[in-house]
Amino acid sequence: MTWVGVDVVADNLAARGSSGCAFENVDLEVAAGQLAVLVGSAGSGRTSLLWALSGRMRLVTGRLVVGGHRYDEQPGAIQDAVAIARLDPGCVLDPWLRVEEVIAERALIGGPRFTESALAATFAAMGSAAPAGQRLVGELAPSEELVLAVALAAAQQPGAVVVDDVGAGCTSSEMRWVWECLRELTFHGCTVIAAATAPPPFDDITVLTLTPPRAADARADLQENA
Repeated sequence: MTWVGVDVVADNLAARGSSGCAFENVDLEVAAGQLAVLVGSAGSGRTSLLWALSGRMRLVTGRLVVGGHRYDEQPGAIQDAVAIARLDPGCVLDPWLRVEEVIAERALIGGPRFTESALAATFAAMGSAAPAGQRLVGELAPSEELVLAVALAAAQQPGAVVVDDVGAGCTSSEMRWVWECLRELTFHGCTVIAAATAPPPFDDITVLTLTPPRAADARADLQENA
């Protein structure tokens, strides 16, 4: 299975949340089919920046172009091109559902490209396998849950996938496995933009280090059509 990845270009991006500045002065260039990682501590704006790069947060200044679509002209096209694997609040897997229930739910809302065969092919592309269907999401290891979330998003065959908190709760070996799964996905054409507190152990990726803006702990001002 292959993906048609999209490039992402951000120039001087800034956004505000309910508590003030979420992030500012962000420049980023991600080639199609590339893994890019936003590195920052809590309050650095990395989660808000992922919302913005997916076309789901209002910008104060700057230019965002995803797959040739400008945010100020075609925000809906950017949202269609970028799938969210995990972003809090609002886009996380329900821990009380079984894996098979999460897959069935995604089949209803994931669009015509999402099928069980597409999901199986996505896991194969990542070098992984789906967890047993009877397991509760909340019983999965953090690494398994994250890879499941990414696979569910990527199986919709978007141009890019965004995912937050990569490696949270993982051991060092689990964290490396997660990063390798994400990297394998890019080798099949999908653009992946991830956020974490530390960069992965790879040299051939784009890493953007974020520092807390002047008004820390800003909350995202999300659009209604997220």
